[in-house]
Amino acid sequence: MGQASAATHLIGGSLIDGLGNDPVNNAVISFEGDRITYAGPQAGARISRGDQKVDVAGHAVLPGLIDAHVHHIYARYRNLSEIDRVPLEGSVVKAVANALIWLRAGFTTVRDVGTRGNIGVAIRDAIEAGVVLGPRVVASGQIICSTAGLADSDPAWIANTGGLGLIVDGPEEIRRAVRAQVKQGVDNIKIEGSGAEASFFAFTWMATMSSEEMAAAVDEARRYGKTVACHAQSYEGAKNALRAGVDTIEHGTRLDEESIELFRKSHTVLVPTLVTLYSVLELAEKVGAPAKQLAEMKVNEPLWLESLRMAKEAGVTIAAGSDIGNRYVQGDNAKEMILLVDHAGFTPMEAIVAGTTNAATALRRSDRVGSLRPGLLADVLVFGGDPLADIHQLLDMERIRLVFKSGKEVAGAGLDHTVEVLN
Repeated sequence: MGQASAATHLIGGSLIDGLGNDPVNNAVISFEGDRITYAGPQAGARISRGDQKVDVAGHAVLPGLIDAHVHHIYARYRNLSEIDRVPLEGSVVKAVANALIWLRAGFTTVRDVGTRGNIGVAIRDAIEAGVVLGPRVVASGQIICSTAGLADSDPAWIANTGGLGLIVDGPEEIRRAVRAQVKQGVDNIKIEGSGAEASFFAFTWMATMSSEEMAAAVDEARRYGKTVACHAQSYEGAKNALRAGVDTIEHGTRLDEESIELFRKSHTVLVPTLVTLYSVLELAEKVGAPAKQLAEMKVNEPLWLESLRMAKEAGVTIAAGSDIGNRYVQGDNAKEMILLVDHAGFTPMEAIVAGTTNAATALRRSDRVGSLRPGLLADVLVFGGDPLADIHQLLDMERIRLVFKSGKEVAGAGLDHTVEVLN
């Protein structure tokens, strides 16, 4: 039998465990192979000869961050139609580049909630095989949506089979679409519940998929053990999705008391994506986005924030998902946590929990990632600052000193430290 690998111990940092507990100063985080073996005060750590000790004094140590709402193919497009006009090969290249950017920003797990072709599965598998570098990926296929719905961007005389949206109508077509994506290897099914500010034919206040269609999608996904995420910006769209039993509501722009009560009776997680809102309000004119986007978002802002406030007060699980890349640049995924603090009344600790444990819950992977506790995968971020004092620091790439994914150092600006191996 081969000799067991030596353990690694990150010593002296401030432990932020992702669970919302008070930080532990002068802590030790230990991992062996791909698993965490200890996270707590130095007094409880067990360090053996041959183990690697890394001095992280003066740094915060967090779980690898999780983004519950990304699109690998986004590249500052002004509208959804521009996404579909790029050659599919170009979208693949962009996906590979964005994956590396996210890893370098401290994100070790992401959920892609809509792509062209089957790029999400392809990039997931390439990362797992070590062909390219990137976070762990929970992959979706094309967004399943209706004619004239969320991601239907083409006039009637153009048949688009490789776009962001997979256009289907009626429960039986939706069942076939879900089965086809299962065959392609997806982890998650993405459906629409409403239009979007970027939709060509639908608006955020419109419900674009019927309750029967949503129920068919969820029923078929459950049959194969897949999760379901639903884009929902209208009141009725959110309620239809909650009644159908989706795993996550994406955006949640319009929620009312009935919606909140449905959340209370479910295990559905809200992924509010404030980046989507504020990137339009701040940058739409600069990047030349269509006037429809800015006009809708000006109407949506107070509704969005009130919906999020209601959900938070009701104890709904809220996860950070950025929807980054079409106005704010890729790599600024932590902007979502910052906006939760700046606009939605979250404390920095609550925002970090939203981007770690709660995001892992949204992905149904809290038994593997999202917090620093024994038995979970050793996804660890060593951060040169104090995000609890100033969460805006998370956007400073120079502060991303070391990133470990499954116990392997995969990114980071470096750390002024001496690695000591006990012998």
